[in-house]
Amino acid sequence: MRQAVLALLLLSTAPIAAAAAAQSGQPAASVPANFTRAEPLAKVDTIPAARDVAFPGTIRLHVDVTDLDRRIIRVKETIPVAEAGHMVLLYPKWLPGAHSPSGAINKVAGLTIHAGGKRLDWVRDTLDVYAFHVDVPAGATSLDVEFQFVSPTAEGQGRTVITPDMASIQWIATSLYPAGYYVRNIPVEATLTMPQGWTAATSLRPATGSAPNGSPTGGDRRSLTRPCPTTSWSIRRRLPAAISANGS
Repeated sequence: MRQAVLALLLLSTAPIAAAAAAQSGQPAASVPANFTRAEPLAKVDTIPAARDVAFPGTIRLHVDVTDLDRRIIRVKETIPVAEAGHMVLLYPKWLPGAHSPSGAINKVAGLTIHAGGKRLDWVRDTLDVYAFHVDVPAGATSLDVEFQFVSPTAEGQGRTVITPDMASIQWIATSLYPAGYYVRNIPVEATLTMPQGWTAATSLRPATGSAPNGSPTGGDRRSLTRPCPTTSWSIRRRLPAAISANGS
């Protein structure tokens, strides 16, 4: 009861205090004079808009899925650059068939970028967490990008893509691409390293002579060199003891 009476008194005296403050030219007591008011700022988009122009080169993408115990997918990319200066790399955000920005950016870890053997600093965009800014040094012809995709290891972490017997790898989840181009204009040459003895199947055309061979990670390596837009590749389903791919 006492709380209700106190609230009523406060409400009844508020108009009186506001009127007195208005007559004196001073702000109401409920808003101290040293308070500042937030002012809206215009949104500044620093990500180049996509254009329907050809990308100058072919991205070389290598995906390693041999770490079955930790279910970590290791990614290496070589991304050609046309000139020195500011560049933005994007992680796929809007996926075909999805109705929201559902790209698994929360699974990306350990991003490093090098040019000519020198490590470059990168900065995440202040508005879009799917964008990474980097300054390309003079004389560089490509960026060497590495990161890990830490796939789910337990229920509640997302869709399981790796088990001891199978892998379901979506290329769209294991690549970065340069902003400023329609992804359909960015050719990619992909190479997959899988556990020893596993078999890959894909609708992408394998490179001539890409039969399995011993790789540094102890797995089998297959090359898929038919240029394809990054966002159209996926590995969906497998038969027992094999990887299956369905790149569209």
